[in-house]
Order: sequence, then C-alpha cells, then structure tokens
Amino acid sequence: MYRLYDAEGTLLYVGVTWAPKQRWKDHRKEMLWWPEVTDKHLTWYGTRPEAEEAELSAIQAENPLYNKSGFGFDAEGEPLGPVLPSGVPPQPWGARIAYQLPAVRPAYRLEWFTWRAQLRDAYLTPEERAALGRRQGRYD
Repeated sequence: MYRLYDAEGTLLYVGVTWAPKQRWKDHRKEMLWWPEVTDKHLTWYGTRPEAEEAELSAIQAENPLYNKSGFGFDAEGEPLGPVLPSGVPPQPWGARIAYQLPAVRPAYRLEWFTWRAQLRDAYLTPEERAALGRRQGRYD
C-alpha cells in the first residue's frame, strides 16, 4: 500500500500495487494532480487482501484529497462518500485516460480535472477552499 503526499504533508492519494514504480509512472501519465506529489510512503503487507483492507480503512479514515473510491454503499445501494455534481460524469471505470486514443486524451483530462475540482470544492468549507487556493496560488 502506498500513500502520496504534497510538500505540506497533505495526503493526496492512497493505493495498492505490487509494482509501485510502474503504478506511479501510470499516475504521472494520467493524473493531473501528480505534479503535487513530493513524498511517497510504502507499507508492505503479507497478502493483497490485507493490503486492500488497509487501503480501504486508510481512505475512509484519512480522506485523501484525490481518492474517489473505497466508501462502499448504504443499505439501499446508494454510494457513500462524495457525490458527483449534477451533470458531471467521472472518468469511466476501466477506461484510464492514459489508455485512450491520443486525440481524445485532452478532452478526458479536462473533464476529469473539472469533475475533481467541482467535487473537491463542494466538500471544502470556504476557509479550506481559500487555504487550498493560496497554496496553489489562485487566491490572495
């Protein structure tokens, strides 16, 4: 299991892989937030199911900024955790941006980035948005 952090120690992402360098290479190709990553922490587990259980617990407890899965479903089958803004579709499951035709990648990236920004902003307080904006140089 790995955790990715920015320069200020903010947890950006939690994931599981048996080949961290390859996974990070994939992230670099397809995740617009990758340039924010400055620190990577690895924790090895005896089995993949153990690692996946730890990943789920970490996502739920630590609320990484860019994870979109791992929250599960309620009794009615509705997803728990973040909810998509109306009319903004997520990146299709099983259709990584890096694997799309080069001609359509920019559109997928823009759609994904816009969706993430809207989702993130909907779950941050005005103070948190201002702090994040200052960190990214968008607000004064």
